[in-house]
Order: sequence, then C-alpha cells, then structure tokens
Amino acid sequence: MSLIKGYKKSHDLALLHEECELNYRRLLRVLLKPRQVDSAAWLFAAEGAEGSVELRVVEVTRYTSLVQISAAQSGPVWLDDIDIKVRVYRDAQMVEVVEWNRDRTIPWVLSESSAMYARDEKWQWNLFLSELLSHGLRCSSRQIKASH
Repeated sequence: MSLIKGYKKSHDLALLHEECELNYRRLLRVLLKPRQVDSAAWLFAAEGAEGSVELRVVEVTRYTSLVQISAAQSGPVWLDDIDIKVRVYRDAQMVEVVEWNRDRTIPWVLSESSAMYARDEKWQWNLFLSELLSHGLRCSSRQIKASH
C-alpha cells in the first residue's frame, strides 16, 4: 500500500466558514451596493476592457444577494472564461460560491470519486474567489457603475 492511498484529506467546515467570512469583507470593499440589482464593479480594468473582471448583482432577496462574477477569456486558449455566481449572505456576513461555469450544487464533500470533480471542489471554488478578490483589491483600480 502506498502512502498516498492511505492519506485521507480532512475537510474543515470551520475553515471554509472563515474563508467565506473573509470573502464577504473583500466583496464589500469592491461592490459597494450589494443590495441593488444591476449594481456593478470591475476589477483589474475599466468596464468592458480586456482583462477586466465584472461583478454584477443579479438577484436580491430579503437576506441574500446573488452576484455574477465574469471575465471573457483573454489569456491562453486553454483558459476558460470566468463565470462564477456567489451568494452573499448578509445576515451571516458570508459569501459562498454557488455556481462555477454553469455547474451547480456541488456538495461540500463528494461522497464518490468522479472524473470531473475533486472531492474538495467547493473548497477550491471558494479559495479561487478568495485569491481573485484579494489580488483584485491589491492591484486594480475599482470602477463602480451607478444603477439607472
């Protein structure tokens, strides 16, 4: 038996919640009006510019907002467009990735092996969001579009 097969990665829900709370604070620094449908902001470049990442509120409910984060492919051919939906839980002050490139409802930990997904898929999605927002806050000029 190899050491790799014997190793089982544990998933810590408390760490995921902590990351979701940090992402909430990061997102609010970028998107100033999370309770207003069509409120938008851009990371890395101005609206519509190559390499820009758009954050747009697409749905608002009593306690949550749904934000679409998208960027057209501007790198290598093998690099997909970014198309993420995140749920902003205003009462819990957390942000969670709920959809990645039109895939939905990936559970916290997959119960069976899949050729398409890693067992810690949800964790990876939220870490990607964390890195995207952190990097965007460090090196972009933020532009906010007022809703009509």
